[in-house]
Amino acid sequence: MLLDEDGVAAEAIEAKTMNAATLLKPAAYGAVAKSFAKGKRQNKTGRRPLQLGATVVMAPPNEVIYIDREDFAGDHADLDHVLLAVRSVAT
Repeated sequence: MLLDEDGVAAEAIEAKTMNAATLLKPAAYGAVAKSFAKGKRQNKTGRRPLQLGATVVMAPPNEVIYIDREDFAGDHADLDHVLLAVRSVAT
């Protein structure tokens, strides 16, 4: 996990940010409802509250093996894809 308060990493991987279109996506509502039902609550937003996340698997020295950028809050990478990428680095 990388916390990127200054946005340097987010810019380097071209991570997206939320806007009106991402907030209005039906899938975003489903993700919010699912998260809320699980008891998850957002506390502090930090300095970049509109920044969307990404999942990146890298190998030495700086090779990007896998990247999945969120299209909306709660749009997480497929875990099977992430594990395949990690296994490819580990072998």
